Amino acid sequence: MVQTGDIFDGPAPRVFSIAPGRAFLKDLADGVASTAAKNGFQLPDVTIYLPTRRAMRALGEAFVEISSPRAVLAPRIRALGDIDEDEFVVFSGGAEDEADLSPPISTEHRRLTLARLVAERDKAYFQGQRRWAGAISAADELGKLLDSLYTEEISADRLGGVVPEELARHWRDSLEFLSLITAEWPEILKAQDLSDPAARRVALIERQTRRWRENPPRNPVIIAGTTGSAPAVARMMGVVSRLPAGAVVLPGLDLDAPASVWNSVDEPHPQSGLKALIESLELTREQVRPWPVSSVTQKNPRADIVTVALRPAGASDEWRDWAAEAKAAKASMDEATRGLALVEASDEEREAGVIALKIRETIETPDRTVMLVTPNRDLARRVALKMRRWDVNIDDSAGSPFANTQCGVFLRLVADWLGAVSDPVRLMALIDHPLFGGGLSLQELPRVRRLFDRGLRGLKPGPGVAGLRRKLDPALSGGESLETLLSALETAAALWPETEGSFAERFHAHLAAAEQLCALAEAPGDKRLWRGDDGEAGAALLAQIEPSLSLIVQDRAEEYADIFTRLIAGGIVRRRMPAHPRIAILGPLEARMQTADVVILGGLNEGVWPHDAVTDPFLSRPMREKLGLPSPERRIGLAAHDFAQLTSMGDVLLTRSTRAAGKPTKPSRWIIRLKNILEGAEAAENVYQARYWEGLADSLDRPQPATRIAAPFPTPPVAARPQSLSVTQIETLLRDPYALYASKVLRLDPLDPLGEAFGPRYLGNLFHLILELFAREHGGDGAANFQTRLRELFNKHASDFGLDATALRFRIRQIDAAFDRLEDWFAERAALGVPAVLEGKGAWIFALDDKQFRLSARADRIDVLTEGGAYIIDYKTGAPPSLEQQKAMFSPQLPLTGLIVEKGGFGDIGAARVAGFEFLRVLGGRTQKDRTANLTGDEARRLMDETRDGLFSILRHFADPAAGYPSQPRPQYANRFGAYDHLARRREREAHGDDGAGDNL
Repeated sequence: MVQTGDIFDGPAPRVFSIAPGRAFLKDLADGVASTAAKNGFQLPDVTIYLPTRRAMRALGEAFVEISSPRAVLAPRIRALGDIDEDEFVVFSGGAEDEADLSPPISTEHRRLTLARLVAERDKAYFQGQRRWAGAISAADELGKLLDSLYTEEISADRLGGVVPEELARHWRDSLEFLSLITAEWPEILKAQDLSDPAARRVALIERQTRRWRENPPRNPVIIAGTTGSAPAVARMMGVVSRLPAGAVVLPGLDLDAPASVWNSVDEPHPQSGLKALIESLELTREQVRPWPVSSVTQKNPRADIVTVALRPAGASDEWRDWAAEAKAAKASMDEATRGLALVEASDEEREAGVIALKIRETIETPDRTVMLVTPNRDLARRVALKMRRWDVNIDDSAGSPFANTQCGVFLRLVADWLGAVSDPVRLMALIDHPLFGGGLSLQELPRVRRLFDRGLRGLKPGPGVAGLRRKLDPALSGGESLETLLSALETAAALWPETEGSFAERFHAHLAAAEQLCALAEAPGDKRLWRGDDGEAGAALLAQIEPSLSLIVQDRAEEYADIFTRLIAGGIVRRRMPAHPRIAILGPLEARMQTADVVILGGLNEGVWPHDAVTDPFLSRPMREKLGLPSPERRIGLAAHDFAQLTSMGDVLLTRSTRAAGKPTKPSRWIIRLKNILEGAEAAENVYQARYWEGLADSLDRPQPATRIAAPFPTPPVAARPQSLSVTQIETLLRDPYALYASKVLRLDPLDPLGEAFGPRYLGNLFHLILELFAREHGGDGAANFQTRLRELFNKHASDFGLDATALRFRIRQIDAAFDRLEDWFAERAALGVPAVLEGKGAWIFALDDKQFRLSARADRIDVLTEGGAYIIDYKTGAPPSLEQQKAMFSPQLPLTGLIVEKGGFGDIGAARVAGFEFLRVLGGRTQKDRTANLTGDEARRLMDETRDGLFSILRHFADPAAGYPSQPRPQYANRFGAYDHLARRREREAHGDDGAGDNL
């Protein structure tokens, strides 16, 4: 029989509290060890229940620490868990109870079974289609609702009475759906002889509680650190508190709050959960005793400040009196705020930098520990990355989402690619991934990757690997290596069921294809894909999912990638890399009962900490209240308790960012309250440290003074300058000399986009081709069958330029109008002459000073007129240059082509007098004026002479060694989408206020 001692002194119920700011687990271990020593029982005889697994590990370490250097057998420590928290802990009951209850359904099987029910409902609502990706998301929310119902021990029968008739129809539909689920779910479990994990856990707790009540154990039982938010847990705590050797230890119950404050505690208050618990235990606050170890220490002045700051609204009228007293007791306030700092950083990046600096400062002192507590996982990742600046690795307890790891991303890329094998964007994203092998060696892969990247530029290829082969044909100089990769793609694509096939078959084909594509010549794919932390976690996750895949009845193959991404969304990868032993990044739940020398609370913005109240997709707020489900404020109250406990510790840094994602943020309600009372007590300056810490961060990241770079003005040697240009390149030389320098001197050619869709450029090329073919067929006749034949040519060649039925629907009216206008235009031209040059090339070589220069052109069409002379025509599917631009010599294409014609540069017509030239607007334009922009007779002759003189002038200018090639020197003719603007750093100069024009010629 256990003798009474410090803990078990006095009558039952025995309920204790460890004060805020104390090292909870160390105090717990000290109290249990000292009681064991005084009462003659051994530590292994004690059973201690804690809410989280992390707390279990930390308590074991605390017992080792207080017993050092002696070896010690720790108590039996078990996880109890708070069911409404994010971490679901499976309660281990007695062996007889475990055997008596049906085994729990697996998490994935439950998830997909619920998703199946949702999908079948969708099938009834959406014309026979199941929406599986959305159904899985809905199943996750439905699972949470079921957990809440089981945890709160609310019968599903009560759902029928929570929707008044006057509520909107969609709420009644939602309730009808929920009733269907809650009725079917127990039958599904019964048919499979399984139990719901949440219901089973409640049953195990209840059976253990009943056994203790009927047959009290002789050995000590302690429940510590939980707020007892679940009714079953609260009942267990009540029984344990009344056992002969039982005790309950609460975290941070406010034993000193005035009655007026205690009576005003509402759900968002930090003490709301504990108040509800002790009321459910039929206790008064006065019956809760301080934990023996922590009761001998001095009062925590920091905890007093936090307690006052977070008082319920009904008791905040005493703030002014408290502030006046605190102002008078300046020394006490200085003591209370010593070690407390608040940094409101300018943005998320700066907040992470400040936290990293604080962590770095802390670990400079030997044996000093630090923990960052935040629910903001993005902030946690930022801090971990910033610490790598000093080669410090931090283990983020939340792990990394499997879907975002190297293995997870590769699997998602493969799934996307299998849905569109010939899509160059998806394929190159896959090939560029570090895990992609394609059967090649590590030495061959980079070269073949470049061949694919170049070969797949431009218009999107045809379907399948066959379409890729046709597109890559000009790049087949890659030889055997290129063929090896294409064969690997072909093999992987062949595994994928084209039309028929269950989701499970697609799943296995997907993984087989991933292994196939991951393989290198040096290593098989399965050895590469499933290795490392992420590969092993992925293999385990997919193995859990695989047995339940038959539940997914998929109707459309194109949904597979979205469904797969949804399936792996909950997977977490825990890294096993060496991490710094004195640094921890924790979520608020994981940080409960944890201690460190320095505590950093990050992300203290409203909506982040505390989280916004989550909207229930199935039940409205009044419906939840009527049903008896906990309100969103209860979770806010639990979060406030975490904040109060952590802020009451010694060295604490509170941080937030005033802007996030480019938008202003609102500080957490707790920060606002804390600032209000500190300012009222004139102690705010003690804790406002943003200037100091941001100054340090700025000094660490401050760049060297930037030198403003002038607009580029390259002056290559004259010998390197081009001596052969086309007429369009002459126009480029006038408008953007730097672009010509980059293309002709540096020999840099811009790449087409990957998988370019049909657009104006390809429509223009298509019209150029069909107009050429038609003119070759019909020569100069009027072509009575113009419309019919032109449409035949259009339909024959449209697919070669990527025009499919979908794109045609958007263009058909524009195309029909073009055919109508072109018919009139062809008739007009037939009456004036015959086409002599169609898509022909010509050149004029002439001497300029002591050098020869070659001017070339490609003419869309040149007609020989009946009355003599040549007439030059250029087709434009966009807006042609205006006559003013041509006369100003900024669009000299046609006058320069005329000079080549008159010099005999087009062999088919010899040297001919130019009678005129025009730009024909094929598409767009509603009037005759819009249709063409032409010059004839003396006006054309005069422009050609002026253009020739201008040509010689510009060529002589660039023959001067001092003449440079500025970037778009004339703003009025600047191209906002220049292919070489990024090399010329135009955006950078414009950001400095430069108009980007550079020096004029």
